[in-house]
Amino acid sequence: MNSRRAVQGKLVANAAVLDLIDLCLTDRATPDQWKTLSQLIVDEPLVRDCFAAQAIASSRLAMIAGFEVSPAEPVATRLAAELATPVKRSWSPRLPKVQIPVSRAALVTLAAGVMLVLVGYGALVGYQSWVSSGVPTANLASGGVPAAVRIFNVAGETEPREFHGTEVFELPSGSYQAETSAGARIQLTGPIRVRVESPLAWRLFYGKMIADVPPEGYGFTIQTNQAKVIDLGTKFGVAVDRDGDTKVVVYEGNVELVSGRKKKSLTVGDAWTVPTTEQFEPLTFSDPVTFLEAGDIPPSVIGKVMHNGVDRRATYQIVRAGFQEDALAYTDRVHQWNGILSSGLPPQLLGLDYVRMANDWKFDANDSLRDDLEITYEFNRPAVAYLLVDERLAKPPWLRQNFRDTGWVIGLDKGSHHDPETRLSYELDQAKGAGASIDVLLRVWRVVLPEGGELKIGPIGNQKDDWVVPCLVARPI
Repeated sequence: MNSRRAVQGKLVANAAVLDLIDLCLTDRATPDQWKTLSQLIVDEPLVRDCFAAQAIASSRLAMIAGFEVSPAEPVATRLAAELATPVKRSWSPRLPKVQIPVSRAALVTLAAGVMLVLVGYGALVGYQSWVSSGVPTANLASGGVPAAVRIFNVAGETEPREFHGTEVFELPSGSYQAETSAGARIQLTGPIRVRVESPLAWRLFYGKMIADVPPEGYGFTIQTNQAKVIDLGTKFGVAVDRDGDTKVVVYEGNVELVSGRKKKSLTVGDAWTVPTTEQFEPLTFSDPVTFLEAGDIPPSVIGKVMHNGVDRRATYQIVRAGFQEDALAYTDRVHQWNGILSSGLPPQLLGLDYVRMANDWKFDANDSLRDDLEITYEFNRPAVAYLLVDERLAKPPWLRQNFRDTGWVIGLDKGSHHDPETRLSYELDQAKGAGASIDVLLRVWRVVLPEGGELKIGPIGNQKDDWVVPCLVARPI
């Protein structure tokens, strides 16, 4: 009896997921599609097992068919060719040349094994970071790859809006219907802002929704600033309205409510609110119609900004849910925020509120650089604040004592600027997207404010060399 453990692969019922697996195994997937499958492999054991079984079956078919027709041929063939081609060295070998006969079948098996290792690595670290962004959009024989979500009933639009992974949609007041490629049917009430992470994962910034999830959509997750709501085969509602709290109601089945290190299992009739992370409070149960009544957008977690800089025409702006690629960094510059790599900004910061400062705050009354800038932020509620600090500046004691270094680095894409008062004048080209044009690096420092209130930073600056005013990004907890 063979004691080897076989990979058990149960066929996934969701046609869109099967199409995605087929695209990736046949080397026709785009980086975004690889990213979606990678997340599904990490989150869904059934998808992981199915993918592994399909990959092994494809490699075996390739060996049996002798490379004639094989779904995995594009990847396996290239790997086999690279393994079979001797490496050219610029120096003479010290050891005598030894030739080891390798059968064709063994070579194919080795290539397929390498392919599976590479695919597994891609699932863990994000395949999109080492796949060329120039890969053409993949199409199935029956047409284009299904969108992660389609939204119906948008005023003035006859066709549904389609969104794919890592896209944000924002809708005004009104009622909408949505369908995901995982089979979930979702009622939406605007104003609403959502980032579609994948067919099985959404990030809700504000708004209301009720999700009706079929068995093949098991594990569908909605994340807010305070909590994560995980479907266990159910119908449930999630809302973030004017008060900024997360509200959850279960109409059918079960869900898991996770906040920080705490979790709670909910069943039919349960209703809870999460005002801050790890704090659960009972909520009055409401029917779907009442739950979906229109609400208001919650105010920013950032209330006010004060500073000791010289008053100028430019002032600060609090930007709601606006921190993203190519977002303006300052009110008096055209500089933009960008990720330093093509993978983009840290996902933990995307879509958060931020303060668009005035970069001229770094000058004193004589238009000279200063080293004593101080800024005070007021927060409307408990928050996590992220401070982006120019890497060219020395790290003052207050920064190391009060903040934690996240290890993240953000890029600033500087643009042209002309100011007769400060005598600054330069022309700089800018590029669109992450990693394309980075002029300044800023390190991200984190602090938790469990009661909200005031956060004071400074003194900070440099009188000798140029620097940029720190930026603040924040979210409720």
